[in-house]
This record gives sequence, C-alpha cells and structure tokens, in this order.
Amino acid sequence: MTGGEQQREIAAIGAGYAVSAGDVRIFYRTFGEAGNAAADDAGDNAGRPMIICLHGFPDDHRTWRPIRTTLAERFFIVTPDLRGYSSSGKPDGVDNYRWEALVGDVIALMDHFGREKTILLGHDWGAAIAQQVACRHRDRVDRLILLNMPHLNGLQRELATNPRQQKASAYARLLQNEVRLGPYDLDTLRRQMTTGGGRGRGRGLSMTLDVLRKSDWTALLNYYRANYPRPPYRFDGTSPRSIIDVPTLILFGLDDPWVLADGLRDNGRWFTHPLKVVTVARAGHWVHFDEPELVAGTILLWLDG
Repeated sequence: MTGGEQQREIAAIGAGYAVSAGDVRIFYRTFGEAGNAAADDAGDNAGRPMIICLHGFPDDHRTWRPIRTTLAERFFIVTPDLRGYSSSGKPDGVDNYRWEALVGDVIALMDHFGREKTILLGHDWGAAIAQQVACRHRDRVDRLILLNMPHLNGLQRELATNPRQQKASAYARLLQNEVRLGPYDLDTLRRQMTTGGGRGRGRGLSMTLDVLRKSDWTALLNYYRANYPRPPYRFDGTSPRSIIDVPTLILFGLDDPWVLADGLRDNGRWFTHPLKVVTVARAGHWVHFDEPELVAGTILLWLDG
C-alpha cells in the first residue's frame, strides 16, 4: 500500500466551525484523538498536542490528506478551510483578508478548542499566516513548521534583488491585476497548477478546480491584493516585529516554480532559535504530495527533538 492510499483510509473524527471576529465562520475537520488538553498542559501524557494545519492557494483542508494519517497517530490534527475557501465564511472586501484578520482566524481556532498553545503547520499562504501568528502571538505558538515558504523577509529580499524570483512571482502580479496579459497568463498558471513543479502524486488539476468551484474567487485574489508585495519591490532590512521567537522547521521542495529556494539563504538571522531547514530534491511546491513519507517522518522526528 502506498503512502497516498493509506492516507485516504483515515476518517475525520470531528467537524465544525470556529467563529472569528465579524462572525466569520471557519470550517474545520479534525483527525486523531484530542486527549485531555488540561492534562497535557500539566505534563500528563493523556493529552495530545494539537497541530493546526493551514493550507495555501488554491487548496482547502483536503491538502493534508497525504500526511494526516501519520501525524494523527500522535497528535490532534485540525485542518481548517481558510476564510474565502470552500466551507468557510467568505466576507467581502480586501480589508477582510489582511494579516490581522487571517491571524485572528487562527487564534479563534485555538480558543475554540480551549488551547493556550499549539503547533502550527503551514503550506504556501498557510505558512505565511503561521509566521504572522508566531510574530504577533509567540506565546500561543509552541512550534512552527513551514512547507515551501522561507521567512517572509527572505521572499521580500529576493523579490527586490533577484530577477529569477521576480519572474517566478509573475503569477502574483497577474492575480493582483497588475499584469492582465502577456508572457504570463492563466494558461501558464493552469499548467503549473497540475504538479506545482513536482511529481504531483495524488494531486492534479481536478482538486484545484474543485476548490475553486467551492470557493469565492474574489476572496482568493484578495489574499494577494492585501498582503503580497507589489512592484517596485523593496527590501530595507528587518523590522524587530518580524523576528520569530519559536522553534521552526522548514521543508522545501527545490522544484517549486513560484517560491524559489534562494529565499532560504541566511534565514537563520530572523529566528531566535536554531532553524532547521530540509530541502527535498525532485519535489515541487506541494512537497507533502511529492514526498509524503519524508515530510511526515521529518516532522515527527523534529517534534521529538
């Protein structure tokens, strides 16, 4: 049995909604037993640590299918749909997709489950949001795991200085309506979405199309319009508010067509704890689809450390 086939056998043990500011409902599914959170805080093994898994664009809670079985054997796994996506609320307006609102949704999930602290696992936009939570609420984050996303300062630096990353980010300018036509268009984006630069084991264009059908397209674009840097790109150093004071693991597929591994260079300067970076050859943007066993195993090994 392959890792992907095994993952499809696990069933959610729960589903529901957390309510964020403005009465925005955040849908989630849970996997693995929660245990006793109070006992866990007191050091009792009866409680299971919680991992909130934040997906990216254009995904929903189903993106974690390749690794959730393995993680759920030892952790309480919460897989929400980000606002604007699939079964979650879809408020109107760019302001409802700024960092403050996205961070608030994660805090609402933690409060909903009565957890003072959690492990955050994020991919793509989910990894960017997880960083913002760690910067703004470091007392609420136990550990941070980022899939195919460097520290946001690293991405900003590459946008300002690296023509290759500027070219790779042409899709973002398209989604921001900065570039309507030209060498990068929706056909190019659609081709890249099929595999994300990797082998795309178990994830194809059909999943993307299903997510888009269930989601609000304008809301998804608002993530880029509200938060993604716009040209002319600038990088003027590091704000103290961007320093992450949480133990962090980065797993990165080197064949990502949108976020280049160059952004990982010198990332340690923006973390107060030793940073663990694992790069994965022959894997693309969806590294957890291309190498699910490696990704899940590395996460568990690191969390044991």
